[in-house]
Amino acid sequence: MLVATLPPSYMGFMSEQNGPIIDMTPEGDFVKPPKPDYLTILARLVAFGVLLLVAAVAFWMAIFIVPVLIILGIAGYALSRTQIRRF
Repeated sequence: MLVATLPPSYMGFMSEQNGPIIDMTPEGDFVKPPKPDYLTILARLVAFGVLLLVAAVAFWMAIFIVPVLIILGIAGYALSRTQIRRF
């Protein structure tokens, strides 16, 4: 009853899909992925360290630059207000 209400294109799409792929041995055990070698682990650690360093530098630059920009904005606002009062 419910299947008859669905459009035919939907039913065709569902019949063409494959289910999930489960990688198992004939004995019924799951296949374990190969362990990465030490060079791959070292490369990942170095990449993570570099990304962490870049993030830390960006954070510290933001910590030091934002207050300077706020002070410059206040000074620029005060200067523009004094220039407007002169005219």
